[in-house]
Amino acid sequence: MITTPMDQLASLRIGLVEYISPDKIEVQLDIESPDSVALNTGTPRSFPRVNGYVLIPIDLGFVVGQVSWITIQRSPYPKRKGFQDFGLIDLPFPLRRMELQPVGTLCTKEDRFKFKRGLDTFPSVGDIVILPTDEQLRSIIESGENRRVHIGNSPLVGNAKVMIDPDRLFGRHLAVLGNTGSGKSCSVAGLIRWSLESAKRNIACGSTNVNSRFIVLDPNGEYSKAFADKSDARIYSVNIEAGDGKRQLQVPLWLWNTDEWCGFTKASPKTHRTTIVHALKSVRSGIHFKELTKERELASHVGTLINALKEYVRRGTPWGIFPGPKNFRESLNKWNNGLRPSDSYSQELNDSISNLNTYVNDLELPRNKPYANIDYTRQEVNSLLDFLNNIFHIAGGKEEESLPTDEDCPIPYVGDNFIRSIEANAEIL
Repeated sequence: MITTPMDQLASLRIGLVEYISPDKIEVQLDIESPDSVALNTGTPRSFPRVNGYVLIPIDLGFVVGQVSWITIQRSPYPKRKGFQDFGLIDLPFPLRRMELQPVGTLCTKEDRFKFKRGLDTFPSVGDIVILPTDEQLRSIIESGENRRVHIGNSPLVGNAKVMIDPDRLFGRHLAVLGNTGSGKSCSVAGLIRWSLESAKRNIACGSTNVNSRFIVLDPNGEYSKAFADKSDARIYSVNIEAGDGKRQLQVPLWLWNTDEWCGFTKASPKTHRTTIVHALKSVRSGIHFKELTKERELASHVGTLINALKEYVRRGTPWGIFPGPKNFRESLNKWNNGLRPSDSYSQELNDSISNLNTYVNDLELPRNKPYANIDYTRQEVNSLLDFLNNIFHIAGGKEEESLPTDEDCPIPYVGDNFIRSIEANAEIL
């Protein structure tokens, strides 16, 4: 009959700690530890097995470890304390080892066990490892507050109810992992249904409306039948059939990103993709190509040139490795030839365009000589950017239109404007 706490610990002992690290603990099991069923924990319990819990006594209570793997290690002879026989031949003898994942600490508070995640104190090499009693195991399984959603039963503690706090469960990132066919989809569907049912039971004033939203992206079509009995469930599908109760899935075109547009149009990586990227930047920046005056069209055109020039500067093309400066020179001449004074512009705007033409011609004059160095300096490029900004503002361009907006920002736009943007950028690039 067990009369002292030390005797009780000794009766529950199954092994010794041999290795400790922040994320794992290795244990050498005693030869006398249970092989399949433990009978000394209050009720018969399977041991050892993966995902089971064991305890390691420390100063403030117990370290709770979860079994992650079990193996057999061959030993030259059985190591039994106080047993030795020199008349026997030593033969290989199997010794069992297992690895634990430290998950928390089990403390005693007001004559009750309380489990908390994390470790304040790690055990030491040589500390004993024991099996938890039913009371200790129940304290681990039923830990936490505000547990009001029943998600299943634990086979570890006589099929005890496992309850969760939905605020903590859905208030952080969660992953449901498992092998194929292990029940991942059923678990996710169950979590949603059980949470809704629990919320309805706890709603005040007898109302049956639950103010919660679940969005399930189901590419394999596994969840539509799981919620078919819910009248307030909205089920969308790409392909619909008469009488199936599903709605047509419609996605606005402005939600498409660059990769989706390039895949839809089969754009080539070098030429067409660049046009689409600049067109998306323009249309998401608020530059519209419908019912514009000549000066506003010029502002949109120059705004695109400014963005392209800034991209050249970011890459270091004007002064980089050949053929970078050569390509920049060709683009600069193309831009300059496309910017000419017009009767449709104001005198101030025509003067600004003429100043740009004169500056570009002055830049090109020394570079037309044989064996001339065609690299551009930063000062020359910055002056060129100032001329373009001057034209942009005089033509009525807005500051936000010249900023390089991310082409994949979810900013709504109209399809007609996107087509006009593609046409305008195709002429420039």
